[in-house]
Amino acid sequence: MAPVTEIAYISLKPGIQLTGSSDGAKAWADTIKTIQAQDGYQRLHWGVSIENESLLMLLIDWDGVGSHQKFMDNPSYGPFKKTLGLIMEGVHLFHITPTPFPPTILSEAPVIEFCAFYSPDASFLGNMSQFVSILEGDRKAGKIDGYYGGSYGEGVEEGVVKHAEILEGKGEGETGKAVVGFLGWESKEKHLAFRETELFKENIGLLRGNNRGAEVFHVKFAAV
Repeated sequence: MAPVTEIAYISLKPGIQLTGSSDGAKAWADTIKTIQAQDGYQRLHWGVSIENESLLMLLIDWDGVGSHQKFMDNPSYGPFKKTLGLIMEGVHLFHITPTPFPPTILSEAPVIEFCAFYSPDASFLGNMSQFVSILEGDRKAGKIDGYYGGSYGEGVEEGVVKHAEILEGKGEGETGKAVVGFLGWESKEKHLAFRETELFKENIGLLRGNNRGAEVFHVKFAAV
């Protein structure tokens, strides 16, 4: 099996606290413990979107999709879903094969720019690779203020990926595969400043006009 990263968009119920001694925090801690006990589990990262505090992102590294499926087929999955249901209103998930794997940037950078591109053209994965390579070269040359590095990958599933906005009832979204990037920054502000540079403007065309929709937001991930 090829290793994968599961990406789960979790829409939180209002007022849920994920740390501390609240019932929600206890439910979240139990959720994490259950995941960690599964065969094929490697590590996980979680964090709430800076732009939307009701959107929890859970990223789990597995040794393969089969291990995650085995967990979902296990009798323990029912109680697991019930516990998770205490804090969430909905969930949307899929898997990607990141380059590099594991995506260590998730724990190395203070803030991750999470960018997902839906139903891209066949050339898009190569374009993403080129874009990240350009940023990496300029990072090593000290030309990008606050950039830590990145990882990216293509979705495993076909025809099941949709915009996270579906969780909020904002539309039907697009179906098809996705390409996802995890780009590490010192802060959200450093990323926004980079978007005003000539380097960004000269190369962002690699990621535009060749997909059917995109979303970008920022997350401060905690490693487990």
